[in-house]
Amino acid sequence: MNPLTEEAHRRLIETARKKEAASLYFPDASVLHVYSGIVQKENVWISGDRIAYVGPDEPLISEKTEIYHLKENQVMVPAYIEPHAHPFLLYNPLTLGTYLTEKGTMISVNDNSFASGHLNEEQMRAFVEELDQTGRHTWLWWAYFEEHRPATRALEKWLDHPYVMQGGELSHWLPFKLGSPDLYEKLFAVRYSGKRMESHLPGSSVTTLNLFASAGVSADHESMTARDVINRLNLGYYTAIRYSSIRPDLPEIMCGLAEQPGFDLSKLMFTNDGASLPFLNRATHASMIKLAMKSGISAPDAYRMATLNPAVYYRMDDTIGSISPGRIADINIIERLDDPEPTSVLFEGKWLVRDGEKVAKPASFAFEPYFNQANLAHLPDECPIHETTSTGLELQNSVITRPYNFDPNSALAENECYLTYLCRTTGAHLSTRIKNFSHSLCALASTYCASGDILIIGRDRKAMAHAYQTIRNGFQGITAQFDESGAFSINLDLLGVMSKKSINALSSEAEQFIEHMKKNGFAFDDPFFCLFFLTELHLPFIRLTSKGIIEIKSNEIIAPTINS
Repeated sequence: MNPLTEEAHRRLIETARKKEAASLYFPDASVLHVYSGIVQKENVWISGDRIAYVGPDEPLISEKTEIYHLKENQVMVPAYIEPHAHPFLLYNPLTLGTYLTEKGTMISVNDNSFASGHLNEEQMRAFVEELDQTGRHTWLWWAYFEEHRPATRALEKWLDHPYVMQGGELSHWLPFKLGSPDLYEKLFAVRYSGKRMESHLPGSSVTTLNLFASAGVSADHESMTARDVINRLNLGYYTAIRYSSIRPDLPEIMCGLAEQPGFDLSKLMFTNDGASLPFLNRATHASMIKLAMKSGISAPDAYRMATLNPAVYYRMDDTIGSISPGRIADINIIERLDDPEPTSVLFEGKWLVRDGEKVAKPASFAFEPYFNQANLAHLPDECPIHETTSTGLELQNSVITRPYNFDPNSALAENECYLTYLCRTTGAHLSTRIKNFSHSLCALASTYCASGDILIIGRDRKAMAHAYQTIRNGFQGITAQFDESGAFSINLDLLGVMSKKSINALSSEAEQFIEHMKKNGFAFDDPFFCLFFLTELHLPFIRLTSKGIIEIKSNEIIAPTINS
């Protein structure tokens, strides 16, 4: 997001005074005013990347002024805003941002946890600033932290960056409940910075929500029911309603809220919470607005949840979130109010999509200086396949795992696979079993997981050893050998978790992989999130770590790794 220069500021005022010509003029356009909820005919003048005027007057026009006439039923609405994005899930920040913008969501507030794990402070700043210069999206960021990571001083410096909007999301919250001085200090640093603070509090009681609100937490996206939403709103939280591949709760929640007479929706927002592919294709903000309207929410309220509400939450409504003078000219043109999918997209005063056609050249970005080949030097030469523990992982759904006991000398059950975890940075490993992942998978090797480590899963140890060697030879991504349907691979050439391919190309591959996995016995909806979250410490009940299998609630290692 380019800051408003003094020259642009002067030009904007002179355009509104009719002393300088508008760069773009929309005469007699139907505009959704999100502040009032009224659709009204207006003349809209643009000066560079800003809106100069909205009202009945005509601007000064020169030979350089572009005049665009909306069709009779078309409506101008503000750009949609994603308040909670995870841009490192198969897709990368550029491909995700480009895709979102073309679908009308031109601004996102992004998780920086994965990037901060690989980039130092100077590299992180260079990365976000260079990405911004591509001109395809407005990427805003979190200041992610957990206990002892990063140091408070580093967190404070990152919070000071103008593109950083909030601290969070605080997902490893148990140490805070236990009285962590380090987290107390970091939460105060966020509060002192004046930035927002987001938490990750699924299933939390009102007592727990009170505790985090007292610490300065201002938003949460983990509501699973309408009652969860009400509990958060009552305590002053802004609440993002999810339509994600794991928790597609939005329609049910909105139906419940629509039944509440006089319910105030001004502190609600929409998020797809890092939806994996191909679900992302049906979890755009246009789709969420439409689902909310179908659930009984009025059109103005549904649009406000995707535009004005997040802008107000992030204290940016003087810059984004409405079609009003002085705001950035991020505008969607839709065919009618009940169809939020834009047919034209104006980003910072420039057409990216016009009358259904993409008109901007594809953006390029050199990711290699920031995210390239993952270091595999510490991995053992051979895959340690034989079990090192009798504690296995049983999938309850795509991401929740419970421990179970097995006899290492017994044959695999019908729904069991062998599972080997290897820490990429130390070579520490453990071998166990996993239930409900597949009944006929020969072997799968994956660099795709939250920790950046290696997972080998399958029922055929020889095939697993071969899949491991594929990783050792430099392959990054997911490669699988299925019993019935042959081999399939997804190449993730950026640190083993991201692809340079477009969202559409990657969606096709993701759909094929899910189809293979379900045909071979994956019992749930999303194998990508399953792989990714096997090493993520904020979910119950057990996870894989470099120290071993950890029991999340007690923070105890229940099956240690073996060092090479």
